[in-house]
Amino acid sequence: MLSFLAVVLLVYGTMHFYLLSKVWFALPHSWTLAAGLCVAGILLTCSPLLVWFLERQAWHRPTVIAAWANYTWMAYLFLFMCIGLLFDFGFILSRLLNLAWPVNPMWTLRLVALIALALLVYGFFEARQIRIERIDIPTPKLASGRVTIAQISDLHLGVMQGERLLDRVMPRLRELQPDIVVATGDIVDGEGDDFAALARRFHAYRPPLGAYAVTGNHEYYAGLEHSLAFMRNAGFTLLRGESARAGGIVLAGVDDPSVAKSLQRADEDEARALASASGEAFTILLKHQPRVLEASPFDLQLSGHVHGGQIYPFVHFTRMAYKFHTGLTELADGRRLYVSRGTGTWGPPIRLFAPPEISLITIHAAAE
Repeated sequence: MLSFLAVVLLVYGTMHFYLLSKVWFALPHSWTLAAGLCVAGILLTCSPLLVWFLERQAWHRPTVIAAWANYTWMAYLFLFMCIGLLFDFGFILSRLLNLAWPVNPMWTLRLVALIALALLVYGFFEARQIRIERIDIPTPKLASGRVTIAQISDLHLGVMQGERLLDRVMPRLRELQPDIVVATGDIVDGEGDDFAALARRFHAYRPPLGAYAVTGNHEYYAGLEHSLAFMRNAGFTLLRGESARAGGIVLAGVDDPSVAKSLQRADEDEARALASASGEAFTILLKHQPRVLEASPFDLQLSGHVHGGQIYPFVHFTRMAYKFHTGLTELADGRRLYVSRGTGTWGPPIRLFAPPEISLITIHAAAE
């Protein structure tokens, strides 16, 4: 834990050093400026620890204020660094080509700061525009008719996400009128005073064939018993290494490896959950992280976790880590994987070129 914290603070501190160095080179140098920038760098780097401390003290309102301030700044800092590095690349390229760079350090600072601010504002609004992604899957394993499944994922209900997020999510679910609702993990991401009210909001909507959920890594971080109790109170049937039948299909679900305590146990849970899959019924595997096991006999795996990168260009890192794009992937053996961009946000309350989504999957007989 301490080593992880040290790495996080080192990375975050380096990002602050980059921004503050731009300020240093843009302004007239003085000992006062140097001291002020050093103090600002230390305080800003350590500021996430304040959120952690306030949350542990159960001081809800100060925690909310501190979290919004810290994570909004974190988003701005990341955007500033990305835009600044592009300007740095242009400056280096102009030197290599023996060309004059058109702006001085002060104007570079102003331009980078304004572009980062504009992207931050855009990202704030993008994070609140939930898209409906429609996926149509024909199959000979469904004798007749169709089943519609709405997938939500990565809501991260907690200090920063709550009633306002559900004010956007629940009306869209009612509009879609799916037969089944599934939640593919990271629904809970903290504790708060209003979790009972949030659970009631979910429970008030009952899809005809039920609501099913699996755990993500943040259910473990937030407190597993608290998270499981919330999802049960919200009306979800939890699938933890088990399966259920609904609407002529099989739904199987597994715990995230952080909940299962190891990757090996998570894989064993998956084998157990899919043991009842005969191959005759269309089988959907609910699994938080988009890891695909070769031997798993599912027809469609629904996952989340990666948020589509959430803030560009993080999407390139998630693709390298998991080797799958968001959206629908046709696997070589005829199976399919669908990876949701998620419905909420984690940490910074913005999305940049990775809008939130509710996925509506329609499974229907191939002859239709």
